[in-house]
Amino acid sequence: MTDIGPLAASTRATFGSPGVHAVVRRGRTVHAVSLGQWVAGEEVPELLCHTGISGWDPTALEPTRADVTCARCLRRLGGIAPSRQIPLFGEESWGG
Repeated sequence: MTDIGPLAASTRATFGSPGVHAVVRRGRTVHAVSLGQWVAGEEVPELLCHTGISGWDPTALEPTRADVTCARCLRRLGGIAPSRQIPLFGEESWGG
């Protein structure tokens, strides 16, 4: 059996500093991060909004210091969510 402790520890270190948030697989939505239970009692970073990621892949979350834009994360943080949906694609992609 592989020891997952070092993997969990390195991932915690990546997201452990104040102000470090996450994007999922180079996405545009910035999520707040909290620690959650993983395998064998290890704690690892997870999205505060609990948006699903297909399996827990340590490379799926990319650190960023950009402001949180996820409406669900902002509500959980006690902030005010944006009043409009963030577009999935740029306006130029649909000719608008």
